Amino acid sequence: MLLSYPTHTALAHVISSISPGFRIDWGLIAPEYIPPLIFLIRTINLSLSTLRVLSAIRDERIRAWIIAALQSFLYIISITGVLSDLQNPLTILAYAGGFASGNVVGMWLEGLLAPGHALLRITSSNYGPAIRELLHQQGFGATELAGKGLKGTVSMLHCYAPRKTLRTLQRAILSVDRQAFLTVVHVRQLHRGYRP
Repeated sequence: MLLSYPTHTALAHVISSISPGFRIDWGLIAPEYIPPLIFLIRTINLSLSTLRVLSAIRDERIRAWIIAALQSFLYIISITGVLSDLQNPLTILAYAGGFASGNVVGMWLEGLLAPGHALLRITSSNYGPAIRELLHQQGFGATELAGKGLKGTVSMLHCYAPRKTLRTLQRAILSVDRQAFLTVVHVRQLHRGYRP
């Protein structure tokens, strides 16, 4: 149920006057521009969420704090825009659409940036030495261990690699052994060892 005009105007006034020195007046913007603006602000807001989580995982506290503060600021601006005109369904749709789009853009950003390293674990029944050589030729450190599987001895290889290189690396490994079993573990920190 939509709020009455006086009620939602009062809510918008409360939110927009949180900081007396900085007042957001959505009434100065032409009504047709408000939904696209809310959509854009909310998309950016949710996209920043991905960067904040990545910063927190990598223990970058100052960066995570700055991004969280910016996110909160953008949230207040966008929700004020929605509350300024609750009778217009386009503002509500713009807010919801921006939320959904921000998640998708954030996932795209995460894949594009792909910070940090990952541990690639490879299990191969017959091609362990060949895969190890391939990894070394491509400039990656790799450790080969012997293991026991259902059908006998298998090679288990551990390779730490930048996350950005994982897809290329996986394709190269599968070109040597199509039956290789691959798992990826995201690594928070590395200490010493070989790093490409």
